[in-house]
Amino acid sequence: MNGTLDVFHVRESDPLTSGTKAGDYHGAYITGGVRVGEGKWLTGGLWQRELSSTSDTFNYTSWQVSGLYRFAEADGKRPAMAVRLSGWGSGATATESTTAVVVPGARLNTVKITDPSDRQLQADLIGTWNLTPSSEVSVNLGLGSTQLSYGGLTATTTRNGCDYDVVFTGNNIYGTLIPPCNATGGVIQQFYDSSGDYGVDVASEIAWRGTFAQGGVNGRLQRGPWTFMAGYLLHVVKREAVDDILAARGKKSFTQNHNITLQANYQLRPQLTVFARGQLSSNLFFNDIPVTYNSSTADRFDSKYTLFTLGLRANF
Repeated sequence: MNGTLDVFHVRESDPLTSGTKAGDYHGAYITGGVRVGEGKWLTGGLWQRELSSTSDTFNYTSWQVSGLYRFAEADGKRPAMAVRLSGWGSGATATESTTAVVVPGARLNTVKITDPSDRQLQADLIGTWNLTPSSEVSVNLGLGSTQLSYGGLTATTTRNGCDYDVVFTGNNIYGTLIPPCNATGGVIQQFYDSSGDYGVDVASEIAWRGTFAQGGVNGRLQRGPWTFMAGYLLHVVKREAVDDILAARGKKSFTQNHNITLQANYQLRPQLTVFARGQLSSNLFFNDIPVTYNSSTADRFDSKYTLFTLGLRANF
């Protein structure tokens, strides 16, 4: 809950988030589109987003490119039909957690993942009915695939009273002592281990792949200078390995996300419009920034998320 919007003091009323920056969001984006032929459009976008948890801040760069082809015009009861193909994803130079991460048989004091990213390919079929000259309804169905990747994984941990830097190569673990260590007895300078011995499969848990399907409906109504819009989207994802791993550990996984968007536009001038939008999501970002979902963060996705936007749009 961003402090500026937290007029009901939701963040401060929760002992887990009171006094923290959990929920703060800062971002900027640019999008554009061009018509390349009759019924054909190309669009693209670039986002820079900063998200905060109770103790850490994460920066992601997101992108999207798509092509849309309207292959049928509206004719009586038949809707206008279009197909859209998209590629989109998010990534970061590194994400680092200073909050301890507990995995089977071990506790990692800090964790750093370099070059985490997600990549999606998506196809959508869209149908639009013009109910009246001032109103329309659209329905869309989509299918897609997701692949996460990362460059490297490092951490720090404590063993026998000593702190160690840990490097993961696949499921192999190499630990090096962080001096000084005042533990009594012999001090181990280095150790080798395997995460598989603890029931951890690093690649499957943070670099999963999956498929998703989604369906939605939205409507638009114009009344003089006002335009009102509302939409609903259901997103369902099936991930390989990672959710089965969570189930085996007795933890929850989240595979469905409900999104509702409400927007009102008011036209000040022929080319100038002010708008207000509310986006309600049942489970955080997992169908928006899939790279944020892994075996250590999954429990955080049992949270609703709402983004309010006030804006000014100029057409030229």
